[in-house]
Amino acid sequence: MESIRDLRDRAMRTTVVLIAAALGLGSCTNGAPEGGRVLLLGIDGATLHVTDPLQKQGRLPTLAALARQGTSGPLRSFLPLNSPAIWTSIATGKRRGKHGIASFVRSDKQGKNRLYQSTDRRTHALWNIASSAGLSVGVVNWWTTYPVEKVRGILVSDHAVPGQAEGYKALFNASGETGAQVVFPQRWGEKLSALLADDCNLTDIRDPFLGNEALPKWVARENLSNSFQRDDLITRIALEVESEIQPDLLMVFLPGIDRISHSLWGVLEPAHLYPPPYQPTDSEREAGREALYRYYEYTDALIGRLVERFGPEDLVMVVSDHGFEAGAGRRLTTTTGLHHSKRALFGVIFARGPGIPAGARAVAVSVLDITPSILRWLRLPVARDMDGAPARFLETPAVEPITTYDRSPIEHLGNGSSSREQEILEELRGLGYME
Repeated sequence: MESIRDLRDRAMRTTVVLIAAALGLGSCTNGAPEGGRVLLLGIDGATLHVTDPLQKQGRLPTLAALARQGTSGPLRSFLPLNSPAIWTSIATGKRRGKHGIASFVRSDKQGKNRLYQSTDRRTHALWNIASSAGLSVGVVNWWTTYPVEKVRGILVSDHAVPGQAEGYKALFNASGETGAQVVFPQRWGEKLSALLADDCNLTDIRDPFLGNEALPKWVARENLSNSFQRDDLITRIALEVESEIQPDLLMVFLPGIDRISHSLWGVLEPAHLYPPPYQPTDSEREAGREALYRYYEYTDALIGRLVERFGPEDLVMVVSDHGFEAGAGRRLTTTTGLHHSKRALFGVIFARGPGIPAGARAVAVSVLDITPSILRWLRLPVARDMDGAPARFLETPAVEPITTYDRSPIEHLGNGSSSREQEILEELRGLGYME
């Protein structure tokens, strides 16, 4: 039986011959990504309702450049808009019924809420497929990647980046079992400790929450400031991964926009949609709106630091899983933005690279189409059991599909709850996801 790497090589050779014969050319490949790498960046909760006007104002130069050089537009998600399920669909090309990650939590045998883990995923993710194809991968903070899986590269799980500094010290103060489960290879626990100790920031943009008393009275400024620092750390981790191995595939997830939008979305909505404690004054509305916009600018700058490592021969794709709508949740919290209905169904997609026409608006693209699109760009087969398909804007030639990638085992390093689980559950409660 041919290996995935053999299938890819054979498909690439066949594509070259067919195109050359059709066009009467020697060995030209019409933009084939020979030597090209992939950067897939997830920005949780980003919406065109904010990116479009800020791009027109020149405040998002990185995303604007990606749109000019390639394509951009809405990215359709599916209800219910639970991030772990959707980000797993983005990474697998399959709906939750196939991949097995249904929501944030599941009940254990004792009836207690437990976070879904990577061991609950029933299908191969993009990093498994690329590793099996002989490609090097880097994965940083992707949803539901704890405990870590063995990959051909580096995997830093979503449980390796706590929201509070105290969590890092507890996590990496020894080479214990927990450290082995949150990073692969385990030696990367020491690198994370070193990155934590480095307090320099990647951008010149100041934290818009720290000491900002003009923000609406319900805003938990310290929590939002933690998100600011966390996104910086995640980006520095990703840059370190890129520097060390220059992976063929780098996947990075930045949660900050979602966290900030949950708190500040109300400043973009009519006040009458909220109870009195969550109706901002004019000055609070202005301060909150500017802080939210500033965070989008900050995220754009972080994206820029990663994109500058990838050249015109590479594929760069930036996606989000949903948008936002007005709402205060099931109980009064600091939440003024939700994503429960079709009003928040669309996220964003920006993509550029060989095989993507410049300046076109992306249409009819789903979260299920991201993995099939990347596979086609890499000249790897799309599996017939995937629910998505390569995006219409992608002009790279098709490769003969295969039935499934789910025939080889996935090696997980450890099991059980992490030291971060309760912290994550409390954060989810604060965002209105759980009672």
